[in-house]
Amino acid sequence: MSNLNLSGKDILRFLLTHYEFVQMSFSSAKPDFIIDSDKFNNLIKEYNTGSEVKISISKITADLKFCRQLPTGEYKLNGNYTSFLEFIFDDFILDLPETLKNRYQAIFTHFTSLQTEANETKIILLVQEIIKVVEKFLNDVEGQTFRLLRDTESLKVNAENHSDFTIRIQKANYWIDEYIIPLNAILNKDHPNSVVNAIMQIQRYTSEKRILAETYELKREFEKLYGCAVNAKTELDQTLSKLTRELLPLLERIKSDSIILSGFYHFAENIDQPENYIIPLPDLLRRTRGNVISKTFSGEAEFFIDQFNYQTPEILYEEEVEEIEWLPDASYFKEQLLKEDIVDDFYLWCFEALKVHTNNITLSKFFTVSNLILEEDIIAEYYDETRYEILLSDAILKMPKVKVYEKLSERA
Repeated sequence: MSNLNLSGKDILRFLLTHYEFVQMSFSSAKPDFIIDSDKFNNLIKEYNTGSEVKISISKITADLKFCRQLPTGEYKLNGNYTSFLEFIFDDFILDLPETLKNRYQAIFTHFTSLQTEANETKIILLVQEIIKVVEKFLNDVEGQTFRLLRDTESLKVNAENHSDFTIRIQKANYWIDEYIIPLNAILNKDHPNSVVNAIMQIQRYTSEKRILAETYELKREFEKLYGCAVNAKTELDQTLSKLTRELLPLLERIKSDSIILSGFYHFAENIDQPENYIIPLPDLLRRTRGNVISKTFSGEAEFFIDQFNYQTPEILYEEEVEEIEWLPDASYFKEQLLKEDIVDDFYLWCFEALKVHTNNITLSKFFTVSNLILEEDIIAEYYDETRYEILLSDAILKMPKVKVYEKLSERA
């Protein structure tokens, strides 16, 4: 297939069909994406052995432009592929902060030209170029931060020996000195030459231009650049916060913990060879001869133990069983009253009915039952003014003789 007839679908089909080969080539070529000729040929041969669809050097170099051969014989992966594959494989290569700093120079240069440019067409091109560079910068910073976070997490894995701790300390120091601190300087808004400072200047400039520009097209382009600057400022603030509040303290803690554990490993490994210690160990214990137990120890020990050889008297308290006082249920006694049909002496009936359940008939219990005479469905008839005594537990009542019966329709 000629490269002139190659389409985006052909490239995507190649990446999908030969995904394993592309991933192996990507991993083998890191970090500079250059792979030795013999190693590259062996990768192709090994892949073709287990794959139904074969690939060749000519196809991936001439047609697909996946890589090109250098004068040294080595193969260099195409930068357009590697940028895409970093995103696909979620495996970003750490660039030195100087690389990111160069993008600041590009942003600053374009912005300086934008402020002095009068031609509308060139202004639109400069705006679009600034947006492109800012987006590229944001993608790079996001990838760098993710890679640093992931690699830092890998340092937290338990080390097996002293050399592992040494490597961890070296890596932590390298990342702090070569990446974190310079990257903070690039993103620090208080630094005059930082990217954030330049983006803030763009935001202030475009905030006015998107309103005061002469034509609608210019207003629209400045509006896009203003939105890009606001979004970039927000994302970079979050990244800076993640670097200073999460990543840097984590690396410092890993470094300090590794130094302590490294010292402990060194101490434990050389416990039988104290001459290997940089600082000799002090004599913590002195060897002396003497009796382990004194002659008077037995008597003194018995005297001491006898002080605690006594029993505390046990005091038993008899728990009093609380009797629950019986209280009459008015509904129950009303039901019993209605069963009687006619009661010639109501108050005597109340007394006798309560006596069946308790001998302690108090005034409140008696009134609970005798108040049934006030019910609407009970008819009461008084004989005369004659009264007789009813002896309760806490009172003596003089009650009249009253006849009661249920109020029925035929008696109405």
